[in-house]
Amino acid sequence: MNWIDKIKELTTKQDKSPELKKGEIKQILIQTASEVLPDFEFLAYKNSCYTFQRLRQVNNLTVHELLHIIFSHKDKYFACLIASRLNPEYIFINQSNIGLLNPNQDLKVLKHNTGILNIQEAYYFHNGQVETTKKTVKEIFGDFKIYGLPFIDRQVERLKSNLIIKRGFDYIDDLQIDTQKLKTEITEELNKGGSLVSSIKHPIYIDLKEKLQAVSGQSKEDRQLIPKTAHELLEIYWTR
Repeated sequence: MNWIDKIKELTTKQDKSPELKKGEIKQILIQTASEVLPDFEFLAYKNSCYTFQRLRQVNNLTVHELLHIIFSHKDKYFACLIASRLNPEYIFINQSNIGLLNPNQDLKVLKHNTGILNIQEAYYFHNGQVETTKKTVKEIFGDFKIYGLPFIDRQVERLKSNLIIKRGFDYIDDLQIDTQKLKTEITEELNKGGSLVSSIKHPIYIDLKEKLQAVSGQSKEDRQLIPKTAHELLEIYWTR
């Protein structure tokens, strides 16, 4: 059986329960979250996405730990994203072009430990009926507990111990410049450069980036994220 046939089976196999009513999924999600992950509270519903959040304090900073669940009644699938955000403005921005401060990852990618997934593996499927949908939701929260929580726990440890992050916060803590002026100037450069951080030539950004690059003993992966991390740090500077 190929993956297309498997998806068809998952979405058409009937159970003995009623059809899922419009809006019923919200209560199923909230109820399941309260049972499996009681410290994650329902935050908001936007654009077919249900978001659950837990707040943690790290070094006097509030970390927004998030589970985003996108639900399609018509196409009978769920998609799930895990995120840890220092900047609250990123809570509802599910972009992948991020630095060390606001990471996110697809739950299925974490589960399979690879970004190369066929459609059957990339989504959670339901048949549009209450019983099967509840089972799928329990699977999602169970997977989040197994694969998602370690992801956000690792981010907490990174915020506590990563020397690039520490150097960056030391820099913005000592920075004394008009926040609105800095935001306006850097935002204008980004807008002109197609939102690419490589287009930022502001002297404060360049100075911060170079100081982060001077931190020794860091992994190649972390160093590759320095340009975006420098921008994230300045965003925190002008929003806090």
